[in-house]
Amino acid sequence: MKGITGAVITGDIIGSTRIPGGYKDVLHKIGDDIKQHQDDRFIIDIYRGDSFQCISNRPGKGLLILLLIKAGLKRHSSKIRSEELQWDARMSLGIGFLEEYPHTNDLTELTGGPFTRSGRSLDQMKEKGRLIQVTTGEEQLDAEIASVLPMIEVITDKWSTAQADAVYPLLLFNTITQDAIGKRIGKSQRAVSKRLDVSKIEAIKPYLKRFEEQIKWTFRK
Repeated sequence: MKGITGAVITGDIIGSTRIPGGYKDVLHKIGDDIKQHQDDRFIIDIYRGDSFQCISNRPGKGLLILLLIKAGLKRHSSKIRSEELQWDARMSLGIGFLEEYPHTNDLTELTGGPFTRSGRSLDQMKEKGRLIQVTTGEEQLDAEIASVLPMIEVITDKWSTAQADAVYPLLLFNTITQDAIGKRIGKSQRAVSKRLDVSKIEAIKPYLKRFEEQIKWTFRK
């Protein structure tokens, strides 16, 4: 029986044992931002220290939300002796039907297609060394998405903290100027433009729109 379509992201902080626990506060802040500006029913649950799970009732925004979390983490780094360690996460996005949308922040006991797909894929990703995975249960759609994800993974993996700092507000707000981004992060419009150009985010944005259209069409009621 079809119900509400949900997008579930399951993730692990990479190298969590080498960075301070401040990433938990950052994840909660990212969750608050997403809830305020992208999905007012967004839920994030942090468990087992370095693992987290999120759910959105706007599945077409699932990949955008995943990249928001990635950029939100990568704009932070920790100094480990003489080494600068950038924060990041391995994340698996599962999309599918739920009988009902959760009303609690405790997502660990919930079940359903998107939860199963997200969790299983994350375990497989660790073995393959992947950082981003999307599964919908629709074979043809999953194959098309899988053909694009390696490009997105390569681009986002190269984001510096400075680039991620500019990308984050660009993805968070539906419309925002480079000048406004600069005011938010304390940089000039020219500096923001350079960071965004090097980040190659404009190469990803058209696919985010395509992804949203595909999900809406596939899971329409």
